[in-house]
Amino acid sequence: MRALRAAVRAISSTPWTSSTVVLTLALGVGVNAAVFGVVNSLLLRSLPVPEPDRLVTVSSDFAIGHGFKAGVGWNYAMWTRLQQSAHPFDGALAWAQPTFDLAPRGERQPANGLIVSGRFFEVLRVRAQAGRLIAAADDQPGGGADGAVAVISDRLWERKFNRSGAAIGSSLTLDGVPFTIVGVTPASFLGVEVGQAFDVAIPLGAATTIRGTRSFIDDQRRFGLVVLLRLEPGQSVEQATAALRALQPAILGVTPEEMADVSPSFLREPFVAVASPTGTSDFSRLRTRYQSSLVTLLVLVALVLAIACVSVATVLLARANARRYEIGVRMALGATRAQIWPQLLLESVLLSAIGAIVGVLLAGWGGALLVAQLSTLDTQIVLDLTPDVRVLAFTAVIATLTTILFGVGPAMHATRVHPVAVLRGRAVGRTDDGSARPTSVLIAAQLSLSVVVVLGAALFVRTLDRLAHVPLGFDADRVLLVSIETGRVSTSIEERTALYQRIADTIARVPGVERAAASTFTPLSKATQTPIMARSERAEAVVGPDWFETYGTRVMAGRTFTTSDTASSGKVAIVNEAYSRRFFPDKPALGELAEGRTVVGVVANAVFASVRGGPKASLYRPLTQSEGTRPPDSSGITISARAAADSPTALQRPIAEALTTFDPRLTFTFSPLANDVGASIAQERVIASIAGVFAALALLLAALGLFGLTAYSVNRRRFEIGVRLALGAPHKHVFAILLKRSLTVTAVGLAAGFAGALFAGRYVAAMLYGVAPFDVPVLLVVMGLLAIVTLVAALIPARAAVAIDPLLALRSE
Repeated sequence: MRALRAAVRAISSTPWTSSTVVLTLALGVGVNAAVFGVVNSLLLRSLPVPEPDRLVTVSSDFAIGHGFKAGVGWNYAMWTRLQQSAHPFDGALAWAQPTFDLAPRGERQPANGLIVSGRFFEVLRVRAQAGRLIAAADDQPGGGADGAVAVISDRLWERKFNRSGAAIGSSLTLDGVPFTIVGVTPASFLGVEVGQAFDVAIPLGAATTIRGTRSFIDDQRRFGLVVLLRLEPGQSVEQATAALRALQPAILGVTPEEMADVSPSFLREPFVAVASPTGTSDFSRLRTRYQSSLVTLLVLVALVLAIACVSVATVLLARANARRYEIGVRMALGATRAQIWPQLLLESVLLSAIGAIVGVLLAGWGGALLVAQLSTLDTQIVLDLTPDVRVLAFTAVIATLTTILFGVGPAMHATRVHPVAVLRGRAVGRTDDGSARPTSVLIAAQLSLSVVVVLGAALFVRTLDRLAHVPLGFDADRVLLVSIETGRVSTSIEERTALYQRIADTIARVPGVERAAASTFTPLSKATQTPIMARSERAEAVVGPDWFETYGTRVMAGRTFTTSDTASSGKVAIVNEAYSRRFFPDKPALGELAEGRTVVGVVANAVFASVRGGPKASLYRPLTQSEGTRPPDSSGITISARAAADSPTALQRPIAEALTTFDPRLTFTFSPLANDVGASIAQERVIASIAGVFAALALLLAALGLFGLTAYSVNRRRFEIGVRLALGAPHKHVFAILLKRSLTVTAVGLAAGFAGALFAGRYVAAMLYGVAPFDVPVLLVVMGLLAIVTLVAALIPARAAVAIDPLLALRSE
């Protein structure tokens, strides 16, 4: 307790130094805890259900090899046959993730949905927070005895019903169809996919009442269901795989001899049970998408923490040197190093603990900010960032490491004094008291780490700049996307195409709209960035008349689609230059057959699925000849409207009024095309911006470190400087002597940082675009920037030193 009281007095006696140390450590620990909290929630945390490690997903080697850990999906018939079989598992569940519309009409109110099997919540062992959850009796065509029922999430309960008990039994409209709310899930249960929180869940059987989701049951070509199994206690993943393969012919509805003829071919692949320690299927691929980015950020913040520790160690080393006389007196009075050293270390422990506590408070805010940056308009990531045992243990470990890194060295150095020498004033009068060498080493290490951080940030910023300037092949700034759902309009499948064109013509007549065109997909939308499209070497789209003119895509040869291209006319297609070069390398593509269609036009290349992937060989079909390209009950269409002059967002209100007048049963949402373009490189933008902040912090800490080193050197050599100036030494000579150590430390730090950057570059190569990890111009700019910053930091105290009055300097001794 005496040591603790002494440590508290020592810390409070230097409030500015202590505050600086705490703030520096809080920033270092806070950013580490924030990034690790997101990593923990997205990559490590399990579903909040009992025994999540007993949950496995059904996939195949083919699917896993193509990046589908959750498989390529099951259809409803396969799922029904699995339920009817005597399977050796503790339970099975199936689910899909559609988007529902809560609005009765007009602009849509999208809600993240779940279509689940009857025993979904039972197999997961999830209990209701209010009411009851979906049961097997509810999973009937059109609904069970209680009709079409729904379960809502805690966040929708709060947002729409203010947590009122009146929500149970009330009606909720989904895509125009009423459902009865029977229960609310716990607040901890956000859904089965990490990062994608659901709002409302309905039974599979009730999906037949909603036109947009009917195909999950009616269309056997739709493999949109994800299947999870709960293993029996003691049942291994290998045993589950063997059991699945024995059941596979029955699940597919064939005999073992007929397996070779099963279509599609991917169903012939033997089933594989895939274990997940977290219990999730990774169907959304959010983990895969953000894993490398988050790990990179974790490495960067670890480097920032190391830089912060070195900066703090430098400060405490200077503070320890200032206390050498005090320590010498205590040792002269009989205190031993074993008595003094623990107290100095205890001061470091207290500072580290305070910094860690403040850092944890900052981590909650920083984690939420990072999640908000990772989210886009199409993909809102929702994570539970509440600190758990893993996050608290991580914070405790890094707090302990920081104590060791910045506390032990200065404490040991401070006790290496000879009490007689201190009392005689010899240690005070020495030009070099033994602290210069460790301080110089710390500053050099700080500079080398700063080089790695700043270079990494520069490479990420350069990557973002290259991606932002990739030629897209279309004009994104003037196009507004209007996603329209026509399912509530009573039209036949044959009439639906004509309806789409009438809607496009209606929007084209709105004042301020230059052109408007319909299409099933739009460039860089969420639908075009599915794993299948991302991996495919080709792209296909269904578009209406004026689509290329709306997007400003140049026509290189031939014509675009017109109203004369009807379902009864000859099958036609338009290809881009990449398609023409690939499939017609020796002749013009015009007039040739592509996919059984006559090529009537060739357009310029345009990015469709990925900015990184660039333009692919693309084939466009007319909207009037799109039979068989989408599920029969598909009723959504996207109209792209090109603004004549103003921002496309100004068109939202007049287009909404025009659509409501056209047919009040239509529902729609608006989104500028520029948002999709920005979302396609959102991951790179987040990394570049956060790495830029870390680089600025590293530059600041490096500059402050070198400033402190030079200022400390000037202060220790004040008498020597006064003597030199009094004896007539030129100012520039004294100036050069003072800068020599700083420049040497800078050179050593930059050289070590250069070597470290070369080593680290290979690990970020896959995340770069248009820039090499050893890009010489970028490396030279970074080295030059650090050299300038550190040189300026050293010049300021050096210039002040040569202005010393020699007489005052000599008198002070």
